[in-house]
Amino acid sequence: MLDFFLKIFTYLIFIIIDSYIYLRIIFREKFRNKILIELSNFRKYYITINNEMHSVWEIGSNDAVPEKTLILIGGIPTDPLKSMSWMADCLNKIDNSLRIIIFNMPYYEDHFNIELSDTFAISNGESIASKKIIDFSSMKVDPKYSHLNQSKIIKLLMDAMGIKTAHLIGHDRGAVILENLCMSNPEKALSYSRGSQVWDFVDPEWKKLTPNVLVGPPHALMTTYYQIRLLLFAVIFLNKPIQFLSQGFINKAKKARKGTHLFDRYTHLKFSSQVAYKTYYKKFKQSLVQGGMKHEVENRKKFKDINVPIMQFQGEDEFERAPNGMLVSDQPFFGKYNLFRNEIEDIYPGAVDQKTVPIQDQYITNHGLYKSIKLKDSARFSAFNIIPNAAHFNVIENPEACASAVYNFIKHIK
Repeated sequence: MLDFFLKIFTYLIFIIIDSYIYLRIIFREKFRNKILIELSNFRKYYITINNEMHSVWEIGSNDAVPEKTLILIGGIPTDPLKSMSWMADCLNKIDNSLRIIIFNMPYYEDHFNIELSDTFAISNGESIASKKIIDFSSMKVDPKYSHLNQSKIIKLLMDAMGIKTAHLIGHDRGAVILENLCMSNPEKALSYSRGSQVWDFVDPEWKKLTPNVLVGPPHALMTTYYQIRLLLFAVIFLNKPIQFLSQGFINKAKKARKGTHLFDRYTHLKFSSQVAYKTYYKKFKQSLVQGGMKHEVENRKKFKDINVPIMQFQGEDEFERAPNGMLVSDQPFFGKYNLFRNEIEDIYPGAVDQKTVPIQDQYITNHGLYKSIKLKDSARFSAFNIIPNAAHFNVIENPEACASAVYNFIKHIK
């Protein structure tokens, strides 16, 4: 009963909230200034695979060698293509001989429809009110939205473009799609850079902390539309039960002038994130119930036998304390809830947040725009970088630093 009333309340209150959001987007992006990134020299087109049209954004050299070819895929809840455009633009400014290609999450374009099959979901949902399991075992799915199948489409797109191998860079769900490509077709990857994505360790007990403490994305909650609406609004506008955006980014972005990339990126995260995913939410649910964090973590063990260099990049402000006392974001790289404990030295040993114990500076190297953390001798990663003034949305909060970290990683790989 509580779930029913919460659902009705959410639908009613978001009639008002969405009106406000759309007005802010129109005011910030339409009436007062042009979106600066749209003035960059992106070539936007479609590639047809099996009579299906897939979106491509591209910038840089048309005839770059494989060592200079980069494939980027973003995630949600913002537009997967646009979310990677600022980092792509920064990479192009670092080296305009690069060929930088952004693919959408396959089948997330408006012209694709969900076509249910006789295949069923493998992951369940969870009620945010009662914390009871929502059983999806009898829910039919469309297999084309699984991240494994999406990775097969990326391979076909690369083949169609004559790209035998490239550097792969994924953020959020995009990282999961590309890691599936690495595992099934390692010859396609010169390297694999992954941002804001869990690796090979999650303690099942941490799930009991949700939603007060989020360690890893709460996929089970996100499979229900009104719950993801409540969560995204709460963590970005109310900064509760966590603050999703970096405080360093917020402080800078609030002072940004109209007509700047920073102003546009703040609009994208603060406002567009609340409504952009509404057009493809049902498709996103299809992806989630055909996978989920537990299955993804287990699947990554296959990387032990794959010889592809891997670089992880995380926002430095993960599990910092926000001004209201809430934790920032959901993917800590240190301490009690360290998601990367098998890969890197602990810079805040045993801590819940970044203020509890002194930082272990001996494990950190400053590279100017970004920093790196010392790898353990047994690490699978080739590098682990942290991005200042950034949290989960590091490719949008600080795309210049992300681009620098990626470029410095790939330039030595042959």
